[in-house]
Amino acid sequence: MMELRRSFLRLLALGLAGTVSGRSFAFQEKRRSMPEPPTPAAPGETKREPGDPQSSQRAMLKLNEKEFRESLGHLYDRVRDLKQDLDSVHTADIFSVKLYKQTDEIEHLAKRLKSLARM
Repeated sequence: MMELRRSFLRLLALGLAGTVSGRSFAFQEKRRSMPEPPTPAAPGETKREPGDPQSSQRAMLKLNEKEFRESLGHLYDRVRDLKQDLDSVHTADIFSVKLYKQTDEIEHLAKRLKSLARM
């Protein structure tokens, strides 16, 4: 019984040693050399085509900036109107539905500005 266990352990040890050494050879074969650098562009090829992704990205950023500035202007107007309405109302009075709707609209504009700023 002991001899069977010993022979099993010897075979197991030989098998592990063979797989470890085999893996090390396989790992060494997978090494790659450095890739060749790309060829430089000709001096006359600096102009970009209209379908260039970078030019379309610039156009999107300009549109995004325009929308951001317009939303910021609307937010400023709404906050100024709300401040004027709050200055006319005493603290002992009950806030009107109009003030609640104005704050809701301000919150909506602020969230829109936040999403535009992430882009």
